[in-house]
Amino acid sequence: MKRFITTTAAALCAAFLLACSNVTPKLDPLTTPPPMPETAPPASDVPDPVVTAEPTPDASLEPGEAKDVLGNIIYGSDHFERYIRFENVYVYEENGDTFVDLTADNSYPKTIMCAVNIAFYAEDGSIIASSSLQMPDGSFMLSLGSGKTNLYARVMTDTLLTDKPFRLIFDQQTGVKPQ
Repeated sequence: MKRFITTTAAALCAAFLLACSNVTPKLDPLTTPPPMPETAPPASDVPDPVVTAEPTPDASLEPGEAKDVLGNIIYGSDHFERYIRFENVYVYEENGDTFVDLTADNSYPKTIMCAVNIAFYAEDGSIIASSSLQMPDGSFMLSLGSGKTNLYARVMTDTLLTDKPFRLIFDQQTGVKPQ
């Protein structure tokens, strides 16, 4: 009898707990933006695709004239970009601010100096927010030693960016070159 009462009480408690938990998401009209219109933007607002040209040799360098430490011919100013790969990009909101955390992996045996911006895009292709990546010490001039380096950015915006497409863009004025 005691076992029956204990089992029944445990079953009633379990049923009560299951009945009280509801994990179904609900929209809060005070914090949820209105839905996007379902109509497609006019064709004139959609940017044309851009074809990226193959790298061409720099006119000032003859093929084989300059090589990096790995023996690869340096054809242009974007040569050292090939050695840097960005991974584990994480865009998140915290206390109303937008942050980006990521890792830069430099496969070149020497330290590479550069500056990199992150740009977020709207559906129509326009830039809605951008920021510069920073080293852990806060420096905007990235000194990427051989291997992995953690980087971050704080994006000053009031727009939710966690679901927006983005690009990491090397700053052309700074260049990408070994130290």
